[in-house]
Amino acid sequence: MQLRHWNIDTDYDTLVKWWDHYDFGRVPKEALPRTGMLVEDENKNRICAGGLYIDHKFAFMEWVIVDPKAKPKLAHSSIKLLIDSLVKLAKDKGCILLYTVTENPGLHKRYVKYHGFSQGENKTRSFIKDLTDGDFGPMLWVKSQEVLDEEQDN
Repeated sequence: MQLRHWNIDTDYDTLVKWWDHYDFGRVPKEALPRTGMLVEDENKNRICAGGLYIDHKFAFMEWVIVDPKAKPKLAHSSIKLLIDSLVKLAKDKGCILLYTVTENPGLHKRYVKYHGFSQGENKTRSFIKDLTDGDFGPMLWVKSQEVLDEEQDN
C-alpha cells in the first residue's frame, strides 16, 4: 500500500463514485479540504481517502471513505494507515486537538479501538447553512436517512 496526499482535481471523480455507491450524496468539490490523504495499492488503485481541515491548532478529520469493492482485510489495513497518517499529519502541522464526526458504526469502533480517540457526544445534531443562497441544492450529502424521512413527513 502507498499513501499520498490527495489531489481534489484528479481524485474527486473517485470520491464521487464511492459516495454514489454508498448513496451518500456528493460533497461539493469546493467544500472539501485541500489537505487530505489517499491510500492506493501497488497498482495505483485507490482504496480509501479522508480529509483534514486545519485551522490554527485544531484539526477536523472528515470524509473518510473506502472503495466499496475493496476486500475487507485490505480495507481494514488501508483505513488504519489512512487514519494514522491523518492523525500524524495534524500533529506535524502543530495541531493539539483532532475532532471527527461520523454516523458510521464501524468508524465509531475503529476510532476508539485502533486510533485512541475518545468518544464525545452521543446524540448530537449537525447543522449546515448554504451561504450561496441555494447553489448546492438540497444538500443531501449532509442529511441522514432519518432527517430525510422527517422532512418528507412534514
